Amino acid sequence: MEDHIMCRRKRVKYSHKNPILGPRSAKIQFSGLPEDVLGTILSKLPPKEILRTSVLSNKWKHMWTVCPKLRFDDIIMRGEDVTGTQQYTRKFIDVVNGVLKQYHGKAVEELHIKFEFDTMLAEHLDDWVNFALSSRAKNLALDLLPANFGLRPDRYRFPFELFDGESISRLQHLQLSFVSFESPSHFCGFPNLKKLDLHMLCVTCKDLQDMLSNCFNLEWLSIVRCHLDDAGLKVVRPLHRLLYLHIAHCEISKIQFSAMNLRTFVYRGHWIPFHLGDALALKDAKLYFIGKIALKFALTVLPKLLPSVQNLIFHSSLPLKTPWLQENSSKFRQLKYLQLKFFVLTEDLSNLLSLIAFLSAAPFIENLEIHFSICASPDCSEIIRNLPRCIHNCLKNLSITGFAGCTGQVELLVHIVENAPNLESLSIDRVSIDRDNYYDGEEEYERQSRSEALDIARRHLEGRTSQNTKVSMM
Repeated sequence: MEDHIMCRRKRVKYSHKNPILGPRSAKIQFSGLPEDVLGTILSKLPPKEILRTSVLSNKWKHMWTVCPKLRFDDIIMRGEDVTGTQQYTRKFIDVVNGVLKQYHGKAVEELHIKFEFDTMLAEHLDDWVNFALSSRAKNLALDLLPANFGLRPDRYRFPFELFDGESISRLQHLQLSFVSFESPSHFCGFPNLKKLDLHMLCVTCKDLQDMLSNCFNLEWLSIVRCHLDDAGLKVVRPLHRLLYLHIAHCEISKIQFSAMNLRTFVYRGHWIPFHLGDALALKDAKLYFIGKIALKFALTVLPKLLPSVQNLIFHSSLPLKTPWLQENSSKFRQLKYLQLKFFVLTEDLSNLLSLIAFLSAAPFIENLEIHFSICASPDCSEIIRNLPRCIHNCLKNLSITGFAGCTGQVELLVHIVENAPNLESLSIDRVSIDRDNYYDGEEEYERQSRSEALDIARRHLEGRTSQNTKVSMM
């Protein structure tokens, strides 16, 4: 098979002494391209497809070895073998060893291993890590999370003894999943590490803190399901380059970082105190809290913790006892986009007007999304409560999903619309954004409820929306 492509090259013709451009064909040999270009092209292909290029011609038999990124996962193993069997694991080991043998003596930029941890893998994993280090790899990923990780007390022990000063300094990206991490006494972190992804890591709080405190060039950090015996995570040294921080479902009591240039903060789990230093560059925050948080507490604490946030996603359960009208001195002075999502308890249905406090705390908000997860039928009294006027001149877009047509939702909707003179877009959807498909027996009921809920919205909005507001109801 020929390894060339066809292209069109301009050819000059002459007519009446004036040049005329015309096309002509030429052959460009893939094998004649520089190795770094070939490596870039091949790195875009899945592992299976990279290996298949060896059958194109004799020239291509070993051409695939110029690809600098090696990624092995169980996708290439899917076939007759059953996941989790010894035969399945042995086949994976043989494939990886066979490929790495072909790469002996070549430089490798990245080694990525994704396979459920098995004791059969342990000694081979050491060899593969050693291969990455000797091949001068900058990126190393060991994703060993098993399907039933909750029943597995074992972990792969990360082999620090294979590292020397040069390989520690060379590493830029590190991903560890289902790994036991115990740093030696002389270990001083990865000084040039830019990205660190930790998932189900078995590590002490001290070891993790010591490592993070010595990753001076860290830009991206994710810590997921790394339980630290309910201890607090405190990184004492400033991480000046840290731009992205993600912490999810970790059993820790508090978080303390000094990351003055942090731009994005994502947190999932129970409410815990967190302190990000003077993170005045932080623009995007995504907070997914488990459990209940008092509305007043959230609006008193969060503006102080996130003083410069511009885009905030806040998902939680908010007990709403009575409409909270107290003027709050804490403000989101730079907040432009706010997304609220929460499950509404039956006892809170009549107090949804309390959510106006978010608008009061964000005087310059432009885009507001409210996503209700709510169990209520379309039922709204003709007379609704009104709060004192509080104009929100900056609000341009309002989106509400999970609109059931209950009195509390209508009161909230009417108040926002009446106090947003520059509203450009209003979207109301009966269906919640996370609602699955309805059961067959519920289709007719849901269709009728949707129609009734939207009719209630139209009736109460009549004469209240500006002619310049585009209204969409679904």
